[in-house]
Amino acid sequence: MPEVLHQDCLGVTAVVASPVMRELYRKAERIASSRASVLVTGESGTGKELVARALHQLSPRCLRPWVDISCASLPEHLVESELFGYEKGAFSGALNSKPGLFEMAHTGTIFLDEIGELEARMQTKLLRVLDGNPYYRLGGTKKITVDVRVIAATNRDLREECATGRFRLDLLHRLSQIEVKLPPLRQRREDIGPLAEHFLAQQAQPVILGPGALRKLEQHDWPGNVRELRNVVTRAAVMAHGEQIFPEDLDLPVSFAAPAANGRSHVFSLDQLERQTIFDALEQT
Repeated sequence: MPEVLHQDCLGVTAVVASPVMRELYRKAERIASSRASVLVTGESGTGKELVARALHQLSPRCLRPWVDISCASLPEHLVESELFGYEKGAFSGALNSKPGLFEMAHTGTIFLDEIGELEARMQTKLLRVLDGNPYYRLGGTKKITVDVRVIAATNRDLREECATGRFRLDLLHRLSQIEVKLPPLRQRREDIGPLAEHFLAQQAQPVILGPGALRKLEQHDWPGNVRELRNVVTRAAVMAHGEQIFPEDLDLPVSFAAPAANGRSHVFSLDQLERQTIFDALEQT
């Protein structure tokens, strides 16, 4: 049973058991002390924000502001005013001046999630700010200079986006002075059990994970990664009869059902089916 690390990330706990993730968090400790911009990449639901929070918490800026924003959650016409602020009367409805998120993060860290969603004009302005250039609030006449450590995240392939002209290559270079790539959950299956137990511990009623249920979780490929695992475990805890979760309590899509040598049926993903077929052939020959 691998040792489980519980890393506090600004009030959110990261549960780490697999060697690859333990090494990643050790790498984060080294990166945190630098001023370099960091780009965190990986599939949706792998825990990119947790890594960003850890980088801030482990950094010399840990007592300074932490500001996070999802670039995909803002309407296009509001992105500039949210990031860089606006002055009173800058547009209809601007009844008071408002500082932008970069000002709010001054001397601290700003986390730009889903950075690949920014449209071209905002990419240009963001690049100027990241290069240390002062900027104006929307409708402002006084330039503002900020000291901010930038961490960005994306589930897109930004190099491919650059090749098609949807993302600026110079901005990618500026954001990815250091790149941290999170592996999907299917490549770190040692984390599945500890994560499931962590999510179960957060439920109102105590429920434990039975061995058969754990095996079923470990066989699933988790296209939605940790976010999908949390949803499945939470749903199972609510629907379970009694204090233990059984395999039938887990609502998982079935990929393939392959007969085992003992006649029982097991559920496999395509990769697992191929692996099991090879093992069966080796045993027979």
